[in-house]
Amino acid sequence: MDFEEQEDVEEIREEDDFLGLDEEFATTDEVQKKDAVMFLVDCNEKLFKSLDGKESQFRKILAAFQSFLKSKIISNVDDRIGMIFYNTKLSNNPLNFDGITEVYGLESPSADRIRDCLKLEQRFDQDFQLGPKAMIHQCFWLCTNQFRNLEKNKFSMRIFLFTTDDVPYFKDQNARDQTIQHAKQLKELDVQIELFPIESGDGNEFKINRFYSEIITVDLDEVNNAVLDQSSKIMDLHQRLKQKEYKKRAINRITLDLSDVKIGFKIFALINKAKKPTSKPLERKTNSTLKKKQQFLCSETGDTLYPNQVQTYVMLGNEKVPLSKDQMSQIKSFEKPSLTLIGFKDIKSLKDYHNIRTAYFLYPDEEHVTGSSQFCDALIDQMINKKRLAIVRLTPRKGSQVKFCALIPQIEKYDDDHFQTPPGFHLIFLPYADDIRPVPDVNWEGTEVSRDGVNTAKILVNALTIQDFDCSNFEDPAIQKFYTYLQGTALGEQNIEEPEDLLQPDYLGMQRYRDIVDLFKNTISMESGVDKQVQKRRGRQNQAQKIEEEIKQEKIEDDSEQPKQKRGGRRKK
Repeated sequence: MDFEEQEDVEEIREEDDFLGLDEEFATTDEVQKKDAVMFLVDCNEKLFKSLDGKESQFRKILAAFQSFLKSKIISNVDDRIGMIFYNTKLSNNPLNFDGITEVYGLESPSADRIRDCLKLEQRFDQDFQLGPKAMIHQCFWLCTNQFRNLEKNKFSMRIFLFTTDDVPYFKDQNARDQTIQHAKQLKELDVQIELFPIESGDGNEFKINRFYSEIITVDLDEVNNAVLDQSSKIMDLHQRLKQKEYKKRAINRITLDLSDVKIGFKIFALINKAKKPTSKPLERKTNSTLKKKQQFLCSETGDTLYPNQVQTYVMLGNEKVPLSKDQMSQIKSFEKPSLTLIGFKDIKSLKDYHNIRTAYFLYPDEEHVTGSSQFCDALIDQMINKKRLAIVRLTPRKGSQVKFCALIPQIEKYDDDHFQTPPGFHLIFLPYADDIRPVPDVNWEGTEVSRDGVNTAKILVNALTIQDFDCSNFEDPAIQKFYTYLQGTALGEQNIEEPEDLLQPDYLGMQRYRDIVDLFKNTISMESGVDKQVQKRRGRQNQAQKIEEEIKQEKIEDDSEQPKQKRGGRRKK
């Protein structure tokens, strides 16, 4: 019985995702968890007022909730999303707390819920109504009861708290202490409380340090002015919620070895290619998901082979050399996962063509290696001052290929909206000598261009130059069309709007430069016409020269033959 020849699965995975992780090197950050989010909305009169004739803040919250559901029903239907109103006259919750209404429980997003959520504003006065102040710690208690029903290892649990009141308990110290205590219990369950301060319209700024700074969950990696914003300048709710849609997760953790010193880093992917979701096979009658099962059959007997009966082999000449999984693992294992410093070079030595694949970002891991942030801060300052980059040797996981990389420092910055550019290093993958291919020589015959043609081309380029171009402003039209029709089909929409294709040229805008385009075309056509006449003239001249050279060559050959005959005749004599 022959061995079964199999592809090198590990190499295929590594080619697709260089930092793909196996169980031996994975940490809790890398495990893909489902998302469980509870929207907690403080219902009060300020929330229903229209600011400057625009829609109310309550309407904006519901629209943001609907947008959040739409994104989740497409990206991961197994996520759990819920909503709770507090300070309502109606009390409807499993624990029978006063002034708290559980509008939606923690369930998977559905098309019915997406259609129904915007109608809550119209039905609020009839179904809920504003009531006396409820206790926030009872809201946290209710959320704790909901999250306890989920498996902690499979879900990333969060609470989105929307409120206009920065001091819910002005004099009630007991209620304040109870709220802080329940917030600590949520933290023990790994539940994050994220605050969304809502503009009240009375001109008073929302100050987090009055109360909410003691209960909200602040990630040490994300402490910045955007999180602890105490000003009245609050960005658009949709934009803030979009940033919280996906929890930032490190795809790997690694240590930088400097002799006896080890520095911890988290590895993040700054760019991830957007892809259409893969289709899943369903049973036609029940619409249930089908599971694929793979079996190996013996080509000689047709019997089912078990894993211990299957081996891989490598061809050596005409002989099959069998290798077990342990032997294959030993062959692939080069060294333990590590990041080793080789040295420093001038930052100008890094060329554009050295970047052979998507870069990653290294952020100091203070949680696992104390002192990493302080060390990185000092190293970044010195590398920027001396204009240096670091050359490192990277082995991201056990059995992966060793790579040479460059570390480019990035200093911490804040923009006008308090968004942080984090400190760290960009990890640039460098090519080996075998990866660089020489460019073949190309024989290019240049064409003479007049000064008028050059000036006309300059005018055309300057006129059609795109100002403030940013590739992040353009979405993939194929993916947008796919999701638009998928959403319309799921929600039963009759008229599905065609998404705008932002990659189409601006034909209307180009009409302003029609004269410049026509001038350029006329100039080129005139010069190309002159070139054709010159080429014809040169062609005739070359043909005449060629005929003349052939005649001369024939005469030379005739002259060379005559002396040989004479000399030959004399030798005969």
